[in-house]
Amino acid sequence: MLSGHLAEFPFPSLVGALMGAGRTGRLVLKPPFLEAEVYLRAGQVVHARAWSGERGLEGEEALDLLVGLKQAPFAFEPEALPPHTTLLGGLSVPARLAEAQAVWESLSLPDNWGYVLRPHIPEPLPLQNLLGLPIERGYALRLGNEGEEVELPPEVLSVLAQLEGKRIAEVLLAPGVLRLARILNTLLRMGVLEALPQVALAPVPLLVLPIYGTGSGVAYVDEALYAEWARAIRHGFRLRLRAPEAVMEVRPRPNLPERLGLLEGDLKRLRLRRGDRVEVVPEV
Repeated sequence: MLSGHLAEFPFPSLVGALMGAGRTGRLVLKPPFLEAEVYLRAGQVVHARAWSGERGLEGEEALDLLVGLKQAPFAFEPEALPPHTTLLGGLSVPARLAEAQAVWESLSLPDNWGYVLRPHIPEPLPLQNLLGLPIERGYALRLGNEGEEVELPPEVLSVLAQLEGKRIAEVLLAPGVLRLARILNTLLRMGVLEALPQVALAPVPLLVLPIYGTGSGVAYVDEALYAEWARAIRHGFRLRLRAPEAVMEVRPRPNLPERLGLLEGDLKRLRLRRGDRVEVVPEV
């Protein structure tokens, strides 16, 4: 059985090699949060499918999606036959792969499609106000420190309104894959949208320790704990305190095992004292 990873053998090249060898069988791919399969018969691609739960794509749309994958193990099962046919084979498949590859190479979406999307609308325009606008028309949004005005067309607004909390894979698993990929790329590049890793780390109980200094909004944890979180998240993160609820900037500090260092201003604001026990968890 042929097996490997798309990071070393990109999807268009892999399918091209199987076609060139005249293979018959099923190519199975298991990217994060998706499942996919491509069937060949005597070197012709006759069926492609990508799905997650009840959502799915078949045929050319599925090929468009799979060309964009960069992280997925694969295996080829010889002689497996397709349940039905969604592609005509011939030269149309290589042409479709080449067209899709050209589009994906022009984009810069995160390789990990398990990242969760979060709209990031600059103040003073709250997200709910933006999403409440009639999408029959576009909307001019001021971005950046210099207040550059960017027009968001109706199609982009319509997609943006449906992205909150969804993974990239979930958004792309819909008709019009390449169109959606272009829109995501535009929103991410503009800074209107963020793609963040999903953090699922257990809360850590720590004892409060006063830290002398001026300022507020900064919490200190032991260097070893900070490094452990950084390795797991691989992204910038903040610290969420539970009971009392607060989100703060977090910095590493030596010699703070099982302690949470807080400045005097934050101790007063949060009504905490030395020796109080609190639970904390990193938050992207």
